[in-house]
Amino acid sequence: MESIDKYLQNLVKYAGDAIFTVGKTQTVLSWNLGAEELFGHTTESMVGKGVDILSPYDNKRMMRSLVMEAMEEGTLKNLECELIHQNGRTVSVYLTASPIRDANENVVAVSIIAKDVTDQNKLLFTLIEKQKRQAHLEALMESLTTISHYIRNAAAVISAKAEVSKEVNQIDTYQTLVSTCMKETKRIAAVIDSLNDMVREVEQSGDDIETTHMNGAPSRVIDIETRLKERLKKIDEEKS
Repeated sequence: MESIDKYLQNLVKYAGDAIFTVGKTQTVLSWNLGAEELFGHTTESMVGKGVDILSPYDNKRMMRSLVMEAMEEGTLKNLECELIHQNGRTVSVYLTASPIRDANENVVAVSIIAKDVTDQNKLLFTLIEKQKRQAHLEALMESLTTISHYIRNAAAVISAKAEVSKEVNQIDTYQTLVSTCMKETKRIAAVIDSLNDMVREVEQSGDDIETTHMNGAPSRVIDIETRLKERLKKIDEEKS
């Protein structure tokens, strides 16, 4: 029996996940090596300390409440929460809290297993952001292709009619209109080329494509409208 108890103690002590127990007074009774690694506190420094030392800054009694709930309601499984490391950083974990009973079935403590999911959450966030960027880029590319098709067709018609009008020597007023029309068609083409260039730049750099007017814009935002105005201004200056 003693060898079995020793085996079970070592099993808990060297388990990969953080495992610790909390008594009815909300103080830590045991603290394994996995807990030391996950939260940065040594066993000597944690045993006898209040469990709320792990609670997040915005809810300093969270762990106390969790322990009390497990004592009263029974096992709590796979609770995703954020706890505080000894150095102050946040650790994302899945918690399972189970009541420990004595020979008379009275709850005397709560066993808590904490699995670190910080890296998984970071990876998931990165994947979501990458998918969002890809969705933005694909949406813009699709819109740009459609717009480009219609504008280029219209520009080709206007330009062709303008050339014909010049050749037949229409009146001066109409000639002025034609010249203006030709200038605008070149300006439209320049805008399309600018947009194409911008899409290629964003695709290569990996930035999101959004304007400053969109809700929920990330920290790195390309203001398409402002960039277009700058490019058009340069085009107009070249024409003048």
